[in-house]
Amino acid sequence: MQGEFAVQYPDLEIAILGVNEAGRESGNEAMCEGRDIPWLQDTDAANWWGRWAPTYRDVVLVDGEGELVTTYNLTTNSLLEEDNYVELKALIVETAEGI
Repeated sequence: MQGEFAVQYPDLEIAILGVNEAGRESGNEAMCEGRDIPWLQDTDAANWWGRWAPTYRDVVLVDGEGELVTTYNLTTNSLLEEDNYVELKALIVETAEGI
């Protein structure tokens, strides 16, 4: 999806990355193996997980200031279903455009 954004919306700043919850660092190496999206480690001081309060498999959409805009859960909205893929992609674009 990141590659699609780069081609279809070159003027929008869209970055897809993973954020691991503070205290769950032991799985970082395995999580990153064979993947190419950036993987960040939350800390108790930053507390992004506390601010966003995600649930398992949430895509958290944030604005340019890191403020929560909305979440989209991939368990209830499998991206294997085209409508869900299109819906998430539209949410990401709308968030990047500030709509």
